[in-house]
Amino acid sequence: MPIVYWIEAIAALGFMIFIHEGGHYLACRFFKVDVDEFALGFGPTLFKRQWGATLYSIRAIPLGGFCKPKGGDLSGETAEKMYEKVPEPGEFLHASWWKRVVIFLAGPAMNFFSAVVFLFILLLMGIKTPIEEPVLGFVQPHSLAYDCGFQKGDRLLKADGKDVLNLYTDLDPVYEKFSKDPSATAPFTVERGGKTLDLNLKNTPRDPNAAFGFFNFSPPIIGSVALMTPARKAGLQANDTILSVNGQKITEWNELAYYIHTATTDPVKLDVMRGNKTLQFSIERIDSGMSKSKAIGISPLDSTRFEIKKVGVGEAFIGAWQRAFGFSVMYMDLLGKMVTGHISLKDNIGGPISIMRVMYQKASEGWDEFISMVATISLILCLMNLLPFLGVVDGGQVVLCLVEGLMRKPVSVKFQDIYQKIGFALVFTLILFAVGNDLWGWILERVHSQVP
Repeated sequence: MPIVYWIEAIAALGFMIFIHEGGHYLACRFFKVDVDEFALGFGPTLFKRQWGATLYSIRAIPLGGFCKPKGGDLSGETAEKMYEKVPEPGEFLHASWWKRVVIFLAGPAMNFFSAVVFLFILLLMGIKTPIEEPVLGFVQPHSLAYDCGFQKGDRLLKADGKDVLNLYTDLDPVYEKFSKDPSATAPFTVERGGKTLDLNLKNTPRDPNAAFGFFNFSPPIIGSVALMTPARKAGLQANDTILSVNGQKITEWNELAYYIHTATTDPVKLDVMRGNKTLQFSIERIDSGMSKSKAIGISPLDSTRFEIKKVGVGEAFIGAWQRAFGFSVMYMDLLGKMVTGHISLKDNIGGPISIMRVMYQKASEGWDEFISMVATISLILCLMNLLPFLGVVDGGQVVLCLVEGLMRKPVSVKFQDIYQKIGFALVFTLILFAVGNDLWGWILERVHSQVP
């Protein structure tokens, strides 16, 4: 039932907030800093209980939480109030600057480690590997496969001396070979029209960085439309069949992707079959920052067979860390491009509405997709809280502590007050923008969902 997916999404978000604030709480207690209140959620209090020096509470709005140390920090108190008296034992400011750094970093660290744990569990469950017939579908123009004579319908029998049984996995050694040596060659044996042919895959002097261009056949039918994307806002739906892109007729998915990615102007114009009607769409593509090409936010119909590849504990452990670090580097690069204006903030910023909707969608797609999304959002929470230019989040307060350590005295109250106000203004603006973007995207989806 759909309500179950909402419960899963809310519970997962609550858990991620709980472990973040729990990191701060545990670090406070480790360094003998008292905690006045530990809260899950914001707004009116639904439940509260005093245990020792700490008030534990659950609030009505499950989109945040806080751990309030005795004496406060800049996320909840003004610098003037924090420094109005000499700190006493048990208060936050009584702890040395480096202990406060650890306390601030403990929250994001818990999010990062929990993401690693989720990824570890996901890998132990098995890697979902597609099984694709080794028959070529669309051969991308100007790719290595195209330039070396491969054609649509070719059945790959051997690649670099090894049998090809699964197009998705059996070409990996060839890709690895070329990544290490761009001047390499790889002999192929293919079956074409009942005859066996020998072809050589090699780079051409014209374009040594050309794509490989090997794709299986997949019909140009939309399997899913990602939330808050141009395709979703324009009204494209699952099970729509794409007939053409900018007038170019389409017969399979990878051909569709190629013409969308390589279009030279925006918007792209699509002819779409829905039921027995042909509809026209005009869609502006976006640059997500995660690839050099632009996209509109659609995925193919998942008609591929899969096998589950089991991995050992050691491989899963290493793989989880690699994936967590890899995503973190990619996400920070994305943030950098947004800050410098290289990609659109409007197309890449989502708020709590988007987060909950995506988590709901992933919950409906199965446990593996849901766990993967929880790990992703946990990493995003970690990285966003480490941003040094937002004075009221963990990263901004770490900067103040480090400066205090270098100066061997606290940063002036006046500076901290200005730093806090700027931080609050930036965070508030970002929240307003994200929520507004969520609502506007949702309104567009509702309007265009009425397209017959």
